[in-house]
Amino acid sequence: MRPRSEVLGILQPVGGGDPVPLYKNEIIVGRRPSCDIRLDFENVSGKHCMLRLLNGVWNIKDLGSTNGTTVNGARLTTEQSVMPDEQFGIAGHMFTIEYDPAGPEAFLHAHKELDEEVVQERAKHSLIDLAGLDTDDARIKPKRPKKAPTVIERLSADEAEFDDAVPEHFAAPKKPVAKPPSDDDFFKLIEEDVK
Repeated sequence: MRPRSEVLGILQPVGGGDPVPLYKNEIIVGRRPSCDIRLDFENVSGKHCMLRLLNGVWNIKDLGSTNGTTVNGARLTTEQSVMPDEQFGIAGHMFTIEYDPAGPEAFLHAHKELDEEVVQERAKHSLIDLAGLDTDDARIKPKRPKKAPTVIERLSADEAEFDDAVPEHFAAPKKPVAKPPSDDDFFKLIEEDVK
């Protein structure tokens, strides 16, 4: 266990508020007085979520709260890491955690280079290029005719032969359909009732 004086991170409310130093590796956040961090709001559950420092990275896990926990606007269904530049919401109350993520220097350096490479790839290609619709390949593309044909030959529906047969359930009904009652029938019914 680390000494109490060592701060592992700072929970910072987005939009203003008092920062909360994080001293423990595992912190329960909720409305109950027994929670490590108490948020006295009506929409925060008694035990809302858990913050946990694993391998030098803060993670957040929803504890079955009513109003949910989000990371960058996406509602959590499993435990998820929270980096210093990401915002998370506890029942709509937004926070960040200020800390230096720990990890092997080679991994962090490689991860940073990968992020820069992805950004560069996105910057130099259009969506059409990425979809493969417009490439600079040296392939020979078929030439399109410069003008439309003058006459398009098509057979009429009577002349054309169709291989598919009409299913039986689409055949015309064999019994005549009863015609709907007319206005005259309606008046006859009323006259009979009046007599």
